[in-house]
Amino acid sequence: MLSRLSPSHYLDADVFAREQTHVFRKLWLFAAFRTALSEPNAFATRELGGLPVLLQNCEGEIRAFENLCPHRQMPLQKEAFGQARMVCPYHGWVFDPEGQVKTIPHEQRLYAYPPEERAGLCLKRYAVRVVGELVFVNLDKNPLPFDEQFTPELQQALADITSHFGAQAIHADLPARYNWKLNYENVLDYNHVPYIHPKTFQPLLREGISDARQGQPAAEAAPAQDGAELPPPPTAGLAAQSFWTRSPIRIEAWPWHGLVERYGEGDLYYNFFLYPNVNFISLGGLTFLLQQFHPVAPDRTEVRFTLCAAREKRRLAGLPAILWGHLKSEVAVLHEDLGHLEALQAALHRDAPRANHGIYEDRLTAVADTYLGLMGEERS
Repeated sequence: MLSRLSPSHYLDADVFAREQTHVFRKLWLFAAFRTALSEPNAFATRELGGLPVLLQNCEGEIRAFENLCPHRQMPLQKEAFGQARMVCPYHGWVFDPEGQVKTIPHEQRLYAYPPEERAGLCLKRYAVRVVGELVFVNLDKNPLPFDEQFTPELQQALADITSHFGAQAIHADLPARYNWKLNYENVLDYNHVPYIHPKTFQPLLREGISDARQGQPAAEAAPAQDGAELPPPPTAGLAAQSFWTRSPIRIEAWPWHGLVERYGEGDLYYNFFLYPNVNFISLGGLTFLLQQFHPVAPDRTEVRFTLCAAREKRRLAGLPAILWGHLKSEVAVLHEDLGHLEALQAALHRDAPRANHGIYEDRLTAVADTYLGLMGEERS
């Protein structure tokens, strides 16, 4: 079965620009953990859909604005995370929780805006949706209904698992030289694990990660094995492209495991696929890692890591070291993928043949159909 996508979907600047407009500025995008925004005036800054976005705790409510002062387009907040009022560092303009200009130093003497112009001086505001401890932003002026992208059942599962998040989280960004879609396709492809991760990830799997259709017609499903929950079969439609699974996994016991309120029923690997560009996983309900494949250019992706542990029963002085140790392991696994995906991207050219998918890759076909629909393209 030939891939729905041609090499140009991974190479062309024009395609990339249309993705920003039709995919990333239309869909709900993960933006931050709510724990990073729990304090008054706490903020986080992100680039989403090619736009600078500011998430700010405004009197207890998380709001999202374009991170540009309407005066001279200076970012209000320049750090990735912090705690500060919404004040432009360039000329001291102060903004209220609604994003309206509250005060302008020496306003009458230096600016003398007419009343109607003064009333329009405000930050562009974006829609926000919080699911458990995950904060999503939509950049469109008429946001897609959230349930059309993520089913209520998936939202409940996310709320349940993220309710166990601890307060501390760590972050890292890793640049990669490949198209963002290759990384999302890669996390959907369980069949690469024995070949790319034979010494890191594969030994942890007790039953292997399977979509239960290998060697079977797509309409059939094999029974779950030893606690594994299988995903629904792939179908068309936006909401169908986001789902979750769980599979048995080997987890080495550490003393700190008994000091946190873990999620779930033991040694299971929880794997959430959140279209268009997020893979959220948990090892045994003890650690939680969210990877976001942020598009930078047709052949450039920034892989954003956010990791936390389950909520502490009592304070763990060594928790930062525990988290950094886990993140180091996760980055090592990604580096194994990265080398192969960068080689794949480098070898692509406009006249290259399309990929030949096997029956187990029907999820890639479903995702590609959804992508083409968002892009306004015919299936080919």
